[in-house]
Amino acid sequence: MSNKFIIRFGLFLIPFVFIILISNCKKDSVSISPTVTTVQFLGHKGGGNSTVNPSTVENTIPAIQNGLKTMTGIEVDLQMSLDGTIWVFHDPDIATTSCNAIAHKTIILSTDTEIAKFNICSAKAQDRVYKLSEIINYWNQASTPFYLSLHIKLDFPADSMNKQAIGGEALYLSKFADNLAKIIPSVAVPGKIMLEVYDATFCTKIHKIISGIKVCLIKEVTFPKQIDDAISLGYDGVSCIFSEPTLTAAEVIRAQSNGLIIQLWTPDTKQELTTAFDFHPNFIQTNNLNAMSLLNVTVK
Repeated sequence: MSNKFIIRFGLFLIPFVFIILISNCKKDSVSISPTVTTVQFLGHKGGGNSTVNPSTVENTIPAIQNGLKTMTGIEVDLQMSLDGTIWVFHDPDIATTSCNAIAHKTIILSTDTEIAKFNICSAKAQDRVYKLSEIINYWNQASTPFYLSLHIKLDFPADSMNKQAIGGEALYLSKFADNLAKIIPSVAVPGKIMLEVYDATFCTKIHKIISGIKVCLIKEVTFPKQIDDAISLGYDGVSCIFSEPTLTAAEVIRAQSNGLIIQLWTPDTKQELTTAFDFHPNFIQTNNLNAMSLLNVTVK
């Protein structure tokens, strides 16, 4: 076979090869439309754990602003100082995110003056501890009120909670409820602000003094037990880790059919997010701020 024939044959094939390549490119460029869902996505710890999202410090307004770029709401953690002020912080020990790792302090055993001086850091950012009142002001000023889940932290050593200055968990929560009512006298958009707590007395008191707020039971028991307790004790919902072995789609349906809202936390990988999403909860708390794009969903 002559070289001229090969060249001519090759030139003859070029248009067909080009057409095939263009066709394949068009196929690859076709995007699948996002699935429309009613599941809401909340940025865990404001705008995601600082380890996962080091550009902001967790539980701060900059973190919230960053989280709301892709999330429909946020979750933050609450603790009360000796002065009765409610602050936004996650861990029992301030040193876990302190810029000074040896600064071992606890919010519940510190005064407002002391807390105002705390500097907290992530790998790439430095900030301060914020008051809940600042978060609520930011929420009130938003053009569209976002979902806000407030987790009341109670996982402190017993000797800390039982110190005379605090007086035990029951007294702490009673004061907490009263001070919370000063910040949130009522919720203008019912259902937009939720609390996560495991104390039934607190739940009852909050319902009496703050209208429009939802209270979710967060408790380390089986999911069916959590649902039964929430129903019998007058909670509005349940907050559960997404990997709880007894969590099933059927139980989620049972809870929702009884008027409960379901929050699941904290799936971060695509596989974890898919698992949580397939339960069809009302809310998913996640550190992954790309959660919705990973699942290819848009919120209704």
